[in-house]
Formats: sequence, C-alpha cells, structure tokens
Amino acid sequence: MNGLTGLTVLLLLTTLCLSFAQEKGIVEVFYARQPTIAAPQGSSVKLSCEARYDLLLCDHVHAVWNHDQQPCTSPRKYFTTVNETISEDGSMRRRQVLTEIMDLTPEDDGQYQCKAVCENGETAMGHIITINVQG
Repeated sequence: MNGLTGLTVLLLLTTLCLSFAQEKGIVEVFYARQPTIAAPQGSSVKLSCEARYDLLLCDHVHAVWNHDQQPCTSPRKYFTTVNETISEDGSMRRRQVLTEIMDLTPEDDGQYQCKAVCENGETAMGHIITINVQG
C-alpha cells in the first residue's frame, strides 16, 4: 500500500496471518501482515484485527489497537467499531475491532499493534505495523 494517495487509505487487515498467545487456544489475535503503511497527511487509515477466544476460559476479552504502546481510544482521533460473533457450539467468540485513524498528522507516525486481554489476564498481541505520515 506504499504510495497510495487520496483522502482515505484503507488497510483492511483480515484474519489470515499471524497469532501470538501466551497459551494457545485461550485468546489469539489475527490480522494480515502489513509491516509499513505510507499515508498522506490529512487522510485516514483503517486498521482491523480479530481476537478469538475460548468462552469457557475467558468470559470476556478487551481488544484494542495501540499506538506506540498506548491505547487508541480518543474519540476525537479514532473511530472504533466492534463486532462479535459466537461459534455454532457456543464455545468460541470472535471479536473484530476496526479502528479508523482520522485526519492523519505527523504525530500519528509510529508503531501500531492490536492487543487482546482476557479478564483472567491472558494476553495476545499481533505483529507491529508502522505508519509513516507523508507531507
């Protein structure tokens, strides 16, 4: 996606690539590998990840995108939607987190990573994505 221009650079990271979990099967984070994104100042970027977790071992999970290890939660800067589905047998949940970083500025340069934390403390994190704001 390097070199794309326009008001919106869409990075729809799907559930295909990489998972890290302290204990496999309790909570895992998935999204496609995209190491660096170059986006023009004033545009927006969307980041998407999916946290999968065992409902019996993790009753609830909190999943969020982080920028330089800080949660992307400011409503003036980030627009986040969450969608959750339950497997047919009711044992697994999938929580999709889509965060749009609006009106990119040089302060948005840096490393982004999706993090999921079960209420029992189990944590999973995806790989790091670097955003370079141009202009």
